[in-house]
Amino acid sequence: MTRHIVAIGQLPPPFNGFSLATRSMIALLEEGNSVTSRNVSPPFGKLSLLKHPIKLSRVLRACRQLFRDRKHVNRICYLACEGGRGLLYTALIVLVARRLAYPIYLHHHSFSDIGSASLLMRCVLAFGGSRLRHIFLCDVMRDSFTDTYQRRMRSNIVSNAAFVVPTEQNGAPQYRTTLVIGMLSNLSTEKGLDTFLDLTRQARHESLPIRAILAGPAGPGERAAIDAAVMEVGDILDYRGALYDDEKAAFYREIDVFVLPTTYGNEAQPLVIFEAKAAGNAVISTDRGCIRKQLDENDLLAPVDDEFVPTALAWLSAMAPGPELHARRRVIRQAYGARHTKALAAVNALFDLEE
Repeated sequence: MTRHIVAIGQLPPPFNGFSLATRSMIALLEEGNSVTSRNVSPPFGKLSLLKHPIKLSRVLRACRQLFRDRKHVNRICYLACEGGRGLLYTALIVLVARRLAYPIYLHHHSFSDIGSASLLMRCVLAFGGSRLRHIFLCDVMRDSFTDTYQRRMRSNIVSNAAFVVPTEQNGAPQYRTTLVIGMLSNLSTEKGLDTFLDLTRQARHESLPIRAILAGPAGPGERAAIDAAVMEVGDILDYRGALYDDEKAAFYREIDVFVLPTTYGNEAQPLVIFEAKAAGNAVISTDRGCIRKQLDENDLLAPVDDEFVPTALAWLSAMAPGPELHARRRVIRQAYGARHTKALAAVNALFDLEE
């Protein structure tokens, strides 16, 4: 059944996990449905001083779109949920959508208002009422939300794996004598930059056959820390800046193990972990948000404390480059392919109960 979907959320630019996931979700919804999308991203760059006036005007335009499309048969409002004070805008859209009798699908991408109760989220729940259905990234997120707000609700689970297509290994395997680890993120202390640099330093100190590739945009303070580490460890560490498209795909092909030592409190289900696994990389990461559910027996869930570096190095030391590592990449890609297929099926089944 074809549905008319008014899809509202933050779209790139700027480029971050939230906006990229929302763009990908809308692309999937467009397959077999009539979709009108409204971008409510805040301005950036020179217009950032006008953030809230411009943001509000975009939200009001989205509400007008809901009003214009209210007479469509099988209409649905898909809404990417914001966090923190951004929930003010989410609450307004939910209120308008409910008054216009839309079924509302609220897609959560952050733990900011899930681990601890938020008055604004309680307003969203009250405004949405029986018209509201939640989309969570994993059962950990769903259960945490249920415990926090002490209410049962209609919900679906759609993993971000739906948005990351498995990759194929091109050409003959290239066996190396050095293990290559990598990190790609919007580089900051919260995302684990300092820990990754410490891991690289310690690998050099212990004369381990490990090379590190670091990628992602970095502010002045982060860039100074990276430059200092490069001066200290030499060509063991390679910083490549922000990578997109083919360059990013080449990064994942070149590394063997993806490392994300994040301590970010609102971390949910990082797309970069699925991108790494889609390319066949093993992953070392910390227990934040849904990350525990992203990893499997090929990966390492490391502690979020001073033990991260020794724990990670011990695990890496047992991973010798060569034919065995190539076979492991194939297993990881195959397992991720099954996860991607399951996540796509969850997207396709989202609206079945509306029929």
